[in-house]
Amino acid sequence: MAERTNIATRDSAYDESPERRASVIRQDIAARRESISETVDKLEGRIQETFDWHQYVASYPVVALGLAAGIGFLAAGLFKPNPTPQERIMDAVADLTDDLTSRVGDVMAGVIQKKMISGRTIKAAAATMITKAAIDFAKKKFTGAITSDNRDRATLPANRSFSSPDMDLQPSSSSAANVGG
Repeated sequence: MAERTNIATRDSAYDESPERRASVIRQDIAARRESISETVDKLEGRIQETFDWHQYVASYPVVALGLAAGIGFLAAGLFKPNPTPQERIMDAVADLTDDLTSRVGDVMAGVIQKKMISGRTIKAAAATMITKAAIDFAKKKFTGAITSDNRDRATLPANRSFSSPDMDLQPSSSSAANVGG
């Protein structure tokens, strides 16, 4: 507001001639233009200082490095292609194959180290086969004996009664009459 008063007093002071007033106005416009240019240049310098990333990196190198790494990870995640179902299946099969290969390799390494086909192993296998054959043979004989004993009991006369093993076997009265008479 003070400037308006000054302008008004200036205008009243320069009432002498219209030519003089036009030249004063032109000088005043040029001065203001110069002042505005200087102000804009100062603002431009401040803005450049404020947004100058070189200065921030120089002042805060660790923060700048972390920010750059974060932006890099985000950019890499955005541009990463999604695998198709076939690619996912193939990856799973490849992983399973690698796992199976390593397991079989570990087992085979252990077998080779223990010398699987050693004399003791062959003897133990032969002893096991012989024992199994002997047990099978004994089972057949025992089962055959039980089966034939059951057949013999089935062919005994129906009128004959058996008691406990402690008691004597005595024929019934009807068979004694047949024998004696």
